Amino acid sequence: MNEGLEARMLGPWMTLALVIGSVIGSGIFYLPIALAPLGGSVPIGWLISGIGIMAMAYCASRIVSPDGGGIQAYVENELGATAGFIVTWVTWWSSCIGNPAVALATAAALASIMPSLSGHLVVLSAIFLALLTALNMRGIKKAGELAIVTVLIKVLPLIAVVVIAAMLGAKGGPVQAIDVPPPSLGNIATASALCLFALTGFEFALSPVGKIRNPERNLSRALVGGLALIAIVYLTTTLCLSLIMPNAEIAKSIAPFPAAIGLYWGGTAATLAALAMAISAFGTLNASLLGCGEMLYSLSLRGDVPRIFARNNRFNAPWIAQLTSAAIGFVLLGLNESKGTTQLFTFITLLAADAVLYLYSAAAIAAAIKDRKASTTIACAIGLVFVLYAFYGSGLEAFLLSLALLASGIVIFLLRKRGTSRAPELAPASPPGSSA
Repeated sequence: MNEGLEARMLGPWMTLALVIGSVIGSGIFYLPIALAPLGGSVPIGWLISGIGIMAMAYCASRIVSPDGGGIQAYVENELGATAGFIVTWVTWWSSCIGNPAVALATAAALASIMPSLSGHLVVLSAIFLALLTALNMRGIKKAGELAIVTVLIKVLPLIAVVVIAAMLGAKGGPVQAIDVPPPSLGNIATASALCLFALTGFEFALSPVGKIRNPERNLSRALVGGLALIAIVYLTTTLCLSLIMPNAEIAKSIAPFPAAIGLYWGGTAATLAALAMAISAFGTLNASLLGCGEMLYSLSLRGDVPRIFARNNRFNAPWIAQLTSAAIGFVLLGLNESKGTTQLFTFITLLAADAVLYLYSAAAIAAAIKDRKASTTIACAIGLVFVLYAFYGSGLEAFLLSLALLASGIVIFLLRKRGTSRAPELAPASPPGSSA
């Protein structure tokens, strides 16, 4: 492999940062607001969703191939070109649709610190999209470096609430009851559905095409290890937050993590926590934009979409694919500027979360076909059950629209020129000892 090209690839730590940065965004910082009224059902919900997401992450790790060809290659290796295209098409659209929502979450978190920005959220969101698109056009290594920095910052508020709870416990200070109301089947179902969606996003780490060193080891380990770590951290931090702040106050809070931290460590600490929330969402937007460009690049390499999207710049970045994906975000932000489209914007965010479940389903089935071990078959079954459960929790309208998006992929695949879709030749994977 060309040494200059290899130097721009992601090693194990940047790959792990990409996985963690893809999943930990703004959602976990606002999730306790929805979970607070569910009381004792929350720990059970986290346990159920943690098992589900781990099963899906394990299946995804089993289909990673030595060439690191990306989502489309991993799926089509086992399920064929049709499945590879459709899954990538749906995932690309769902990611592009979700990007403006993540950008707005970043702007809103920043506006909570600087209220003067609250009237300019759309403009601020567009600036974030532009900045991160420019960064991604400098190559995946730059995106990986930013992922490491944002991950180190975004975990600080999560660690802070654990430290506060530990300090209260050590000093015998007052802690709050988290078992009210007691667990119920309905609340457990709601809690597990909310928690499951908070753990999604690792698909962005699957998207790079030939840009991860020794992907069969580095990416597979990052998926399983990263998701396990995130699930444990999420469970611990939400429980600790409920111990140091009454659930009734969490449910009414605009930003419960900064509020709880400020309650014990003062206003400056609360402001820093809010800033970390903004940086967290910013890091997730970085991973999502990277994924969008790589997925469109993958489709273009096979001739499934115009070849122009397969053009790389001198940093080995698919710049036209990245610009196109970002442009969709700008259009949707423009729609959100109109009051008449606010409800539509909220709904397409739900659609984006729903559509990615098709990728998880395909990964589970592909893993069961490729790796015929009993453990993989069990993980596949668990993953598919949770996908069905997540579809149920998302609502009928979002599910039907995600089906329409799936159908559009089928139509596009059938209309393209027959025989143009084939897996591209990628550079061979670097040896197992490579690192970065």
